[in-house]
Amino acid sequence: MKRGFLCCLALGSVICTGPALAADAPVTNATLVELRWWFFGMFAGSLLLLSFFWARGQGLFGFLAALVLLGSSARLRLTQPLWFPRLDISSNPPENLIMLMMLVAQAVLTGAVLMRPSGREAVRYLFTRAGLARLFFLMVLVAVFCLSATPYVAYGYYVAFGLQIGVGGALSLVQMATLVSMFAVAGPDCMPRIPVSALAVFTAVASGILAWTAFDRVPHVEDELAYLFQAQTFAAGTLWAPAPPEAAHPALEYYLLEIHEGKWISVPAQGWAIVLSLGVLIGAPWMINPILTGISVCLAHEIVRRAVSRERADMVALLMATSPWVLAVGATLMNHALMLVTILLAWWCLIRAGKGVRRAVLLAFVAGLALGWGFVTRPLDGLIVGGLTGLWLLRRLPGGIGQVLACGIGGVLSASAVFLLNYAITGDPLLTAQADYLSRLWPDTQNAFGFGENVGPPAQSWGALDIWIGHSPAEAVLNLINAIASLNFELLGWTFGSLVPIWVLLIWGKRLSGFDRAMFVVLVALVGVLFFYWFTGTFYLGPRYWHTALLPILVLSAAGVEAINDRLPERHRGRLQCVILLLCAVSVVSFTPWRGVSKYNGYGGYTGDIRRQAAGLGNALVFVSTQGDIGSALYLNDPFLPEGKPIFLRDMGPEQNADIIAAFPGRDVVYLGDEE
Repeated sequence: MKRGFLCCLALGSVICTGPALAADAPVTNATLVELRWWFFGMFAGSLLLLSFFWARGQGLFGFLAALVLLGSSARLRLTQPLWFPRLDISSNPPENLIMLMMLVAQAVLTGAVLMRPSGREAVRYLFTRAGLARLFFLMVLVAVFCLSATPYVAYGYYVAFGLQIGVGGALSLVQMATLVSMFAVAGPDCMPRIPVSALAVFTAVASGILAWTAFDRVPHVEDELAYLFQAQTFAAGTLWAPAPPEAAHPALEYYLLEIHEGKWISVPAQGWAIVLSLGVLIGAPWMINPILTGISVCLAHEIVRRAVSRERADMVALLMATSPWVLAVGATLMNHALMLVTILLAWWCLIRAGKGVRRAVLLAFVAGLALGWGFVTRPLDGLIVGGLTGLWLLRRLPGGIGQVLACGIGGVLSASAVFLLNYAITGDPLLTAQADYLSRLWPDTQNAFGFGENVGPPAQSWGALDIWIGHSPAEAVLNLINAIASLNFELLGWTFGSLVPIWVLLIWGKRLSGFDRAMFVVLVALVGVLFFYWFTGTFYLGPRYWHTALLPILVLSAAGVEAINDRLPERHRGRLQCVILLLCAVSVVSFTPWRGVSKYNGYGGYTGDIRRQAAGLGNALVFVSTQGDIGSALYLNDPFLPEGKPIFLRDMGPEQNADIIAAFPGRDVVYLGDEE
């Protein structure tokens, strides 16, 4: 834990006690000492901000910038980070009172600045230009989506939910008022242009640091372990490993890994694992996603630059490179970063393609290959985005018939891998390994779309993550609200609300380009289809099922920033860019390390402790007893269980362990448990 905390730092009584929501669940993965060190780092950062602007003769702006950092960090310090983040205000630990005092001081000092003549002028201009009713509606959205309603509905804590909204909305109002006050003092009015190559390198490095430290190069959910298992079998040139001895089956059993008909196989869609196998071959699977994440920044910038403008592209790249959501997804072993790259690569090729020339046809063919591989990686996302992209491409007819055909052929070629893999694994080209597996695991229900009592996992097996039996329109609405609230928290790391630019765009409006409208259609289509799915999966990486729509979300966010800029006095338009840069910097140095320390390090009971304890072990059977997730040990297995390498197993007790030992004669026997 402490090792992960220190490296992350280098990167940069609840209001109503009811929402102790999952009774005995821990509220953070960080120790009190770790959080104190994190906040000490934020305090030091605020002093650096103040001194930087003071030296430039902009001391009051620097003071307000320091307030932005300290206020955001104090709010995070009062936030319970796991599962469904919420404010956790109590007198224990004692520094909670200090955090509250800081937030009160922020409100008082911001008010003092706004009471000056220039401050009153800024407030007057804001109310006149924006309108009181629209500002009120904006604050309602900010307050309502400052936390998820799901656990409060699940456990009936409606009063607590109302109090959380009230306090969260008030804190957001103070933080946004501080930003307004920054336009009423002398400060920077020209943001330096950051090269997109620098942003891409930063993104890859930051994700890599998170992967090495907070995530500790360990899977943190079952899906990641399953992808790694798949990648190891693919790296060996096979689709599955031979089934281990029957006595060992219970000790090796794990969700999404199936031992069936002589095969030991991982069942998720295979597109990502095939790419991840390259990381297995070089001995560093954790490096693949950070590289893909850096590439996605470059592709996103090029797409938006060609489709809209360089200014919009620069803003999208900045928001993307500093997004805690993007950096965290890039630090995992999940398939979302690859899915994003396949889509962006396809769109980049199609935007670059001209009309009727050989180069354009080749680019369209590559776009088709990329879209098809997206289908192999995440079939539903690939189907939605591929279909919408195909409809957009039809606009180039009749002159662009070559591009349409080339894209279609490329898509069919790569997407057909799904059916070939299905046939090889299940014997049916239309039956996926995961569907076949879940049909046995959930014989009475379905992992499906739509409504009904038989949609979703077995009854009462997922707690607040799936609060009602089956799936219904009411639960779909609740899931949608939960996903929006999660995106609002995770997307940009702006504690007053990451979706404020989009709210501004929707409330005040802006003339949208055709590309903007296309992005809006993609976002609505993905969200609309997922409305009918029983699960949102926000507990680990935010609304990760929406990650495919990252570019549309950021394009609309950047359009919202432009909508704000359009309504500012001419003399302040450069100031807004500087404030956005400040917010992005605060996100990088405060929100992302806080997430790494308080959540991702040790998340779900997965740690690297077993790996470190087992260093140097050879031909051994390693029986592991842990209060964490046994996946922390099982992911270390070579799927083929070869001689000379340790085999990690769940400790099943003396009798069953003896049968396992007999099934693997000649191996040493080692017992490991949690480190003290």
